[in-house]
Amino acid sequence: MFAMMDKVLDRLVPRATAHADTSFYKYCTGCTYVEVFDAIGRWQKLCHVVGGTTGCTTCQYFKVGC
Repeated sequence: MFAMMDKVLDRLVPRATAHADTSFYKYCTGCTYVEVFDAIGRWQKLCHVVGGTTGCTTCQYFKVGC
């Protein structure tokens, strides 16, 4: 009886799926000195998770400090 009710419910109400969309920074290198910024720090890239798929930019952000 319950199996039949589950089938009816599945046809009437579609199942929901959730995907978390988020962004985060990921380190590309270890601690290094960059003469242009006259600072010690790390290069970073920005990564996004959209619909369960991850993609990242190139290493273009510099964070001062280690």
